Amino acid sequence: MALTQHEAEVKDVFLLKLIECNAENPVNVDEINMLKNHTIPESKTAKCLLACVFKKTSWMDEKGLFVMENAVKLTEEKHPKNSPALENSKKLFELCTKVNEEIFNDGEEDCERAAKLARCLIENATKLGFQLK
Repeated sequence: MALTQHEAEVKDVFLLKLIECNAENPVNVDEINMLKNHTIPESKTAKCLLACVFKKTSWMDEKGLFVMENAVKLTEEKHPKNSPALENSKKLFELCTKVNEEIFNDGEEDCERAAKLARCLIENATKLGFQLK
């Protein structure tokens, strides 16, 4: 099944930020393909690329914490009010706020938390009816 228009718009926002962040955190072609296929590479650079993307979309704050309110705000801009997709987005974000409770040892880089957040979003999105392709 293809992406809905709203899902495609959200994905486009992230792709634009990914391109911007690749200048600061260059990853190789294989890692880009992994990300496009919703697999998180293990390299520190790829994880830091994700942290950059989440920060540029305001989904992570300067302390590296997931900001659910900002994720909901972007989703509200892209999904009609009271739509099942909007409600499921909120459920997805609520599930993934648990990454804020974990302690990571990468200082202020926030790369490990970003990778964990991305994994949580990917693993749970399809369970809530979202298309990732």
